Formats: sequence, C-alpha cells, structure tokens
Amino acid sequence: MSFVPSSVVALSLCALALPLEAQVALDPPSLVPAAWERISVRVINQSDTAWVAVRVEIPDVIGILGVEAPDGWAAETIAGTSTTPQAIEWTGGRVERGRFEEFAFMGRLQADVRRKVLHFPVRLTRDGGTEVNWRRGGEGPELRVTIAGSTQISSWAAFALAGAAFGLATLAVILSLRRERPAG
Repeated sequence: MSFVPSSVVALSLCALALPLEAQVALDPPSLVPAAWERISVRVINQSDTAWVAVRVEIPDVIGILGVEAPDGWAAETIAGTSTTPQAIEWTGGRVERGRFEEFAFMGRLQADVRRKVLHFPVRLTRDGGTEVNWRRGGEGPELRVTIAGSTQISSWAAFALAGAAFGLATLAVILSLRRERPAG
C-alpha cells in the first residue's frame, strides 16, 4: 500500500473545488530603479468564454515608455489623474479557451523609488461583458513585483555630490591654467 502525503491530497481537492478560469502572471518578478524593463502580463483562458479586454493599472513610480499590442489587439495608454492610476488597456482581440496571450510594455522605474513592492491590479473582461479583477480583494491573487535594490540617495545628497563635482572641475581648470609653461 502506498502512502500519499495529506498536503498533496489537500492541494488536489482545492484544485478540483476551485477551478480558475484564468491564470494571470506578471514578469519580471522584480524591477531595478532607473532601469528600462519590459514588463508583461500573461493571460491564460481556461473558460469557454473568450477574454476580450485586459486592463493593467501601472504604479505611478513607473514611466510608460512604449506599449506592445499582440496581433489583432489595440493598446491604449490611459493617463493617471489625482484619483485614478495610469493604466494600459488592450482590446479588439480574443483569448480563447486553452490559449494564452502576452500583453507587454516598456517601463522605467524612478531612480529614487522608496517602495519595496509594487502592485499591478489587472481587470479581465469576457466576451459577454463580465469582469474578473486580479487585485487585493478580487477574484484572483494580486500581481506584484519587488524592487531589487535602490539608489537610496536623497535629493540633498545628490545636490551635495553635484556641488563636489563642480568644485573638483573648477579646481582642475585653475590648476591647468596655472601650470608652468616650458621656456622657449
């Protein structure tokens, strides 16, 4: 008689009891301040109804440099306001059952970002108009990335470094003008 660990049985029962109709993943899992990054959201459809729109809210510390639309899809960048975050919405295509699509954009994380984790709420819209929200408190788990390192320099420290560099450059110019010239 073989022994099956209880954790395996519990996970199997959970998977059967709670089938996910969509899987959403975010890549990369971490971002580096001041670096240009290709950020993508992968959507897999496991339901009989196609996904026809994908909306991703982008944290305000990321500048959107460009958006990539899969074949048959159109992308729209939506500027943030004081009450709503910036977002990207892809429409016009279809992610059918058993298919996946990758929705990507080029972004740049601010150099002086102080957060440790960034959240990317995602809203998927089905062909019939129903929506699934991947965010805290939504139907799916929230998508997030961590910040890999930080410049950890304040604006005052940057000002002091710039002043020191200016002082060294001035000293170099003065010394080069004062150096002795060979007698001729």
